Amino acid sequence: MGKLFSINNYNEIKEIFHDKGLKCTPQRQAVLKVLQESKGYLSISKIHRNVKELLPGTGLATVYRSLETLIELNLVVKVHLEDGCHSYAVAPKGHRHPIVCTDCNRVIDYTECPMEDLSKKLTKDTGILIQNHFLQLFGTCKQCQT
Repeated sequence: MGKLFSINNYNEIKEIFHDKGLKCTPQRQAVLKVLQESKGYLSISKIHRNVKELLPGTGLATVYRSLETLIELNLVVKVHLEDGCHSYAVAPKGHRHPIVCTDCNRVIDYTECPMEDLSKKLTKDTGILIQNHFLQLFGTCKQCQT
């Protein structure tokens, strides 16, 4: 299988894998390519269907394992949906919090972080240095409200 990314991008991604002692397999490349081309959040079944178009023999378990590796490398983010399912997207640049519509599962990335002051207060109150956090909100988007 040929390279799925432009040469600069492919080399950068390959370097991220090798820095962590991981292989940049065709399956992992295919999952990342599908997500990059989507420009949004996709369900596991949609990712699997699209990956199979690139690599017909790819199983669902391989897609799950690839996603977990890509999440670990901070190349992909996972959003928890109200129904217990997940959606995946290429990790956005910068710190963001997803807001999920409980009706249509549309995801909006919120760029302001309301957790900074709370993290400082928690560190002061508990003595635990907060290093990271995950905040996800649920609501109804404007389109579903009408």
